[in-house]
Amino acid sequence: MSIRSSLALFRVPSFAPVLLAILLASLAEAVAGSYMALLAVAKIGMSPLELSAFLTLSAVSGIAVTTVFGQRHDRNPVMWPLLVAFVAKAVGYGLCAVLTETWMLLLNAFFLFGLSSASFALLFAIAKGYLDRVGGAAVQRGMAALRLTSSLAWAIGPALGAGLVAVWSFEGVFAGAAVLALLALFLVIFGRIEAVPADLGERAKITLDVVLAAAPAVIAMTAFHLVMFMGSNAMSIVVIEELGTATDVGLLFSLCAALEVLVMAIFVIRPVEGDTRWLLLVGFALFALYFVMPIIWPTLASLYWGQIPRAIAIGIISVLGMAYIQGLLPGRAGIASALFGNTMSAGFLLSGLGTGLWAEGFGYWSLFIVCAVVSLVGGAVLFWPKSRRVTV
Repeated sequence: MSIRSSLALFRVPSFAPVLLAILLASLAEAVAGSYMALLAVAKIGMSPLELSAFLTLSAVSGIAVTTVFGQRHDRNPVMWPLLVAFVAKAVGYGLCAVLTETWMLLLNAFFLFGLSSASFALLFAIAKGYLDRVGGAAVQRGMAALRLTSSLAWAIGPALGAGLVAVWSFEGVFAGAAVLALLALFLVIFGRIEAVPADLGERAKITLDVVLAAAPAVIAMTAFHLVMFMGSNAMSIVVIEELGTATDVGLLFSLCAALEVLVMAIFVIRPVEGDTRWLLLVGFALFALYFVMPIIWPTLASLYWGQIPRAIAIGIISVLGMAYIQGLLPGRAGIASALFGNTMSAGFLLSGLGTGLWAEGFGYWSLFIVCAVVSLVGGAVLFWPKSRRVTV
């Protein structure tokens, strides 16, 4: 019965084309993202400071653009912001195949990549509008299915990028990503996806109480993305420098991504009822366990076994975290999805700063301790007194 209910999602208007658009857009990001830093350093010759600016400029502008577009979606849902975001994504990746100067890539990151980052939140907000009209367990099933699709794309995207770079160097990687983004754009246009308004009777007014209620969830999700990115940096470096090879790094990421998909599939088949904060806390605790394991047992085997709690944690928090924030802001799918998306950008920014500054003084192994502590703090923040009880 639950599997039949999950398949019924494809009868929800616009759900199937939105899901395919997320798959194509996430594939584009996974293909290009795996080689973005290498493009900047190996081909363009950026210095470490220039590389840091390149990787963070898009996150800074992306936070602003996603917030503005999310608020615009809640006031009057229209499709042009999503179309602009996809055009920017396709053009931005295409330019990466031909640009040769540092300042050109910096402008590309700030303007086009910043605009393109809003596509993730907008697609989820549009899907949420249709799922809310169905109601019930379909909302969580639909959100979980969309997150699963995004993770699946990131599981296969780096391998696709590796094939493109082997055949056609960096130009092939970014040309391929641009084509995938264009396909997502065409799907949005010809798939007749429309943005629907939320039920105004359920729309939350943005008051101080609402902001205070949402703040712990936003802080917790920022902590989650911070340790996800910082922990990935630490894992990659210690494996290559001490424990294994670059092949092991790829296998570890692929193993985790495959397990994430399985965890997320459970939420599609069997949605969670009631207060989800305790299950989110389990996710944060498992994340902390993953970071503690290599400290106690500093071997490559520990990292391989650690992908099990890591994948379960990412699966739980990725699915329920967005649903939790959306539950705090009923009728505000645009700003809720933007908030969740911005926690990713903020986590990326903080991880870039934290990885370099902390490792400079205490070494890369110490980052595992930092990530374990931040994981536990992130879970605890969800139970801050101002948090409201939320069911999804």
